[in-house]
Formats: sequence, C-alpha cells, structure tokens
Amino acid sequence: MNDQLQDLSGMWEFVFLKDEIQDSLPAGLSFDSFAPVPGCFDLLPDSYLRRGTGIYRRKVEISGPVALTLEGVGLRGKVFWDGVLIADIDCAFSQRCVRFDAGALSEHELTVAVNNEFEDVPSAMFFRNYDFYAHGGIYRKITIRKTAEFDLEFLNVLPIDPDSGTVELRLKLLGDTAACKEVSIAFDHNQPLSYKLHDGGFCGTLKVPSPRLWAPAHPELHRVTAMVNGISFTREFGLRKIEIKNGSLFLNNEKLFLIGVNRHDAHPDFGYAVPQSLQIQDIVMLKSAGFNCIRGCHYPQSDDFLSMCDRAGMLVWEESLGWGNRESSMTDELFQKRQIFETEQMALKSINHPCVIIWGFLNECASELQSSRTLIKSLAEVLHRTDPTRPVTNANYRGTRDCCLDLGDIISFNTYPGWYTGGSDQFFDPEAVRKDLGVLEELASRDEYKDKPLLISEIGAEAMFGLRGGQRWSEDYQADLQEFVLRYVSNSKRCSGVLFWQYCDARTYISEQSQDKACGFNMKGLLDGYRRPKEAWRRLSAMLKNTNLRLD
Repeated sequence: MNDQLQDLSGMWEFVFLKDEIQDSLPAGLSFDSFAPVPGCFDLLPDSYLRRGTGIYRRKVEISGPVALTLEGVGLRGKVFWDGVLIADIDCAFSQRCVRFDAGALSEHELTVAVNNEFEDVPSAMFFRNYDFYAHGGIYRKITIRKTAEFDLEFLNVLPIDPDSGTVELRLKLLGDTAACKEVSIAFDHNQPLSYKLHDGGFCGTLKVPSPRLWAPAHPELHRVTAMVNGISFTREFGLRKIEIKNGSLFLNNEKLFLIGVNRHDAHPDFGYAVPQSLQIQDIVMLKSAGFNCIRGCHYPQSDDFLSMCDRAGMLVWEESLGWGNRESSMTDELFQKRQIFETEQMALKSINHPCVIIWGFLNECASELQSSRTLIKSLAEVLHRTDPTRPVTNANYRGTRDCCLDLGDIISFNTYPGWYTGGSDQFFDPEAVRKDLGVLEELASRDEYKDKPLLISEIGAEAMFGLRGGQRWSEDYQADLQEFVLRYVSNSKRCSGVLFWQYCDARTYISEQSQDKACGFNMKGLLDGYRRPKEAWRRLSAMLKNTNLRLD
C-alpha cells in the first residue's frame, strides 16, 4: 500500500499571523516567505520565539480517497484541503490520520495552520509552565497516500510466547468493509494463511515460523503482511518478553538493569524537528557510551525514532503528553477524556515497536492527592487493556507523600538531591544524595510495594558547558553528583535502574520561571544542546565500560 505514498517534507510557503484563526482561512493571505517541514516556525528569523499562528501551504497532486498522516503538530493545528477545513488537531506530538476524498486528479492546495499560544484552562494539554519549551510548528513529517474504499486502522502484533513465536494478532479496517470477508496473513517470506474477517476485524493467536528473539544485543525483527481484497498492509515487530518478578525487571527471562537518559527531541536550531541524522547520532552516542535505555520525555515519540531504536537495540520508555499537572486538571472531565484518548492512541501507534518496554503518562502530576487516583487508575487500565504485555508507570515527584504508587506496575521517582534541596552548599555533598535515595528505597521496600521494580526516573544537576572548578553550575559539580548516583544505584539491591536527567540541554519554560534557567535552557544535560560532551558524560561513559560495575 506504500507505492503511492507521498512524503510532503520539504519547503512550504509560509506566513506568520499574531492571531489564532477560526474554521476558515483569512482572505487575502500573502505567503511572503518559506518554512521547512518538519520545522518549528518560532525558530525562523521573522517569528523567532513569537506566539501566534504559522500558516503552511503547498500543492499536492492526488485524487480520490486518501489518507493524510500528520505525525506531530504543535501546539495545535487546523488542516485545510482546497480551502475547506478537514481536521482539527488539539494535542501536540500526537499522530493524526485524516481520511477524506481528495477530489479529481489535479493540483490541490494543502494548508496547515499551526498555533503555539497557550490555552490557560484546566483541560489544556500543554501549559505555559511545562518544563520544556512550547514550540510551534509541524514537528514531524506529513505523508499522503491513496486508499481503497476501506483502509487499515491498525495491524498490531503482541508477543505472547516469544520463544515459540506465539503472538496475538489484531487487525481492524475502516471504511466500507462490507466486501471484506477474508484476510491473508503471512510472516516474513512464509506462505500466507487465510482467516475470516468479522465486521472488518480479526483477532487471533498465531505462530511466527522460525522465531528469532529481539534483544539489545541482537535486535532481530520480523514482518507481517495482511492482504485484503488484493490490498496489502505490512508492519514490522519484534519477539521479546518484558516481565516483573520479585521486584525486578526481566527481559527474555534475564534480569534487566536500566542505565539510561531522559531525552527531549530538542535542539537549539531545530527545536522539536530534530533531523533524522541527528537522531541516529544520539542513539549511536548513547549505545557507544554504554547506556541501554531512553525515556522519551514527556510526549509520544515519532514512529521513525522508535524504528531506529528497534534496529539499534535501544530500550525505550514512552509516555503520553503531560508535566506537573495540578488538581484542577486532574479532576477536569475534559482533561481526563483527552488524556485517556491520547494515551490509548500512543499505545496503538507504538505497540509493534519491541524497543518500547515501558508505558508512562503524566510526569510529576499531583499524585499526592486522592483526587488524582481516578485519572491515574484510568490511564493504567487503558494501557493494560490496549497492551497487556508491557508494564505501566508514571514518574512522580511527591516521594513519601505519593498516594498512587499502588496503581502502576513500576515505582518511578524523580528526585533532585544536591540541587533542589534548598541548601546553600556550594560544592557537592554526597551524603545528601545518599540520604534521599535511601528514603525512596525504604518507601519502595514496604510490603505493599516490594514486588514492584524501583526506578530513579530523573536525577541530576545543572552544568554550564565549559565552566569548571567544582562549584554549583560547573561541569565538575554535575559529574561528581551523577558519578555518585550511578555507583549508588548500580550497587543497590532494591533499584532496577536509573535514567539521568537529561541527555542534552534543552530550551524550557515560556513563563516568568524562565528567569530561573540560564538563557532559558534546562542545562542538566550530559551534553550541551549541540551534543558536545560535558565532564559527566565522560565519567559515566568510563564507569559503564568498567566490568566491575554491576549492570546485570
């Protein structure tokens, strides 16, 4: 079905407006400039860090039933075909597929209006105080393809018994499926087998011939092809099992210890539209340094990035959009509805990627409040229902005050001893970190939690690139802290891993809180924004190559 796929990446006509548009395009628009897609319009010279609406336009030659896929638009957007509104996109970083009739074969006009202003209401999905910058733009690629009267909604493969190749296959068609009676399914290059469709869907337990396990050391991938009425749909997947036993993580029956980083899709020049070549470089650098896991914070990752991690054997924690949401949001009915929908869509989109081993949501939400339990429980349930093969967690910053630890499969703590401790010490105090981590280990060791793995999901300190001397904000201070953390966690009998905050420096906040961050950047990166290593990167890399460090 990909032979008629058009990748619409490239140079689009562009105009920036200060106001948000409604359900129709303003008359007399003058597209007096150009913008890259993917790209962030608020990094262009004439709209640099401005709030408003970027309007992108280009010609597309196609006809008939089509599927237009937008993989990431933010903060929200409106899509027009020949001047007619065909879709509203209300959540940044979320993939949307718009199916419609393009009309007769000719050059059609595709226009995408993207707004990056804040909605200061409890139901908003992106608030101005989120600790990552709210760029405006078309972050990820846009594609369009012709379809038949019906199209594929999803083709998902869940590994049930990887060793024997037993999987659960779920297929769902959309559109006019009345004539769709059978589906032919083939794994890799093996002979296809036919199965009955019921209301355009199929769900069954099948076996993959000659199964090969996916693991970080040998990331083997399989392929499934489903053919309906002469039209084929193909997906890649991996066979592997992630389990929890006696408070530890296991991958393919081997104990798993995560040493990773939190990574934003961020760059000073490209914002969230990080080029594929740089994404590959990030993965290669992390693998070469000895890290085995990336937490995709704090929004769904692109399909292309996850495919790269599949091939590289890099483990991923993926989570839906959210950061520090307070009670006003957690109890808002529309916010709850939107979170449940977006979290389910994330899982459906990424379920075939074997690199994804953990689902997450609502980073640092108000999990110390009983009123938050309803939404946290609902999100855990929708993930378990959509995908019963992966554990679920949400990283919390409430420590001993958290009252929702029982709702997830993994206990994950964000903690910043030695940095956000309110002390006045100029140099690193290892005892402050030891005490903080000890309290969290003790909490996670209570009878009601002891069977859940414990992850330190964020920990770190700011360091300005090139500043030395051992004092706060220096590379040495950060390196001393992170080196101590790695040694402590790797020798802990309770922890299943640590994900350092963060991979590289990234632009943050748009509110007055930006004054708390040097140059408006969160500088806790092990690398600076241009991927230049700091001292902490060098020291952690050396430690990870030391075979005496416990990393089983």
